Amino acid sequence: MESSDRPPEQPKKKGVSGIAALLAAAGGLLAKFKGFLLLFVHAPMLLGSLSFFATLWLYGLTLGWRFGIILALVLLAHELGHVVAFRNYGLAVRAPVFLPFIGALTPGARPANAEDGAYIALAGPLAGMGLAAVSLAMGLATHDPFWMLAANISALLNLFNMAPVLPLDGGSIIRAVWPPIVVIALPIFIIVAILAQLPLLPIALIALFSIFWLVGSWRSALASTVDGIETPARIRIGLAYAGTLLGLLFIEARIHLPVLATLHR
Repeated sequence: MESSDRPPEQPKKKGVSGIAALLAAAGGLLAKFKGFLLLFVHAPMLLGSLSFFATLWLYGLTLGWRFGIILALVLLAHELGHVVAFRNYGLAVRAPVFLPFIGALTPGARPANAEDGAYIALAGPLAGMGLAAVSLAMGLATHDPFWMLAANISALLNLFNMAPVLPLDGGSIIRAVWPPIVVIALPIFIIVAILAQLPLLPIALIALFSIFWLVGSWRSALASTVDGIETPARIRIGLAYAGTLLGLLFIEARIHLPVLATLHR
């Protein structure tokens, strides 16, 4: 998730043993992700984001080091996608802020226009889709469950973030296309997610949150129009959104094909 500023089951361990477990697990998993992370990580920014390390620690303790660290790295990849986009537009951007068990956001300067803002919002899911695709390719090539798990987490997290409802990135993108279209886009998104057999809990949360958001924003965010964006730009943004969404759905479906093939043997 990006944010624009107006101005610019393992038992828990404690103490030294817990730190040692975190470092050992992080070292092994970071080694697997190093090729991807080298494309994105800006060391001073990452070191300055203490919230990332706090989130990494909490996820490792509560979810298990393997799953927790993968989840933290997937969130990091998503937010670094926003960072790269902000910088490509020459905008000031601060270190991503991670909120354990809630998500993350990247504070940055307000884009010059709505089209730039939509592409900055889209950069996070695109980075996540790239990570999911690379992980899926590695999983299919090596048959290593680690890579399939990483691909699955990245695809699911970014699919959730593509839901056309604020404050998720999908809501920011859809509003740039045409705000009232969210009335059609939301049911379609939920139906497609159900047909794709995505986990029901995130779908239910999106549906519930969407009801409150639609009621509360009908006159302001929903019924208003985004100024300064022409029809060709809206079409480009809409196609980019649809392409990213379809790409994530394809990856998620492809992840489950090896499992289904194994079940039918």
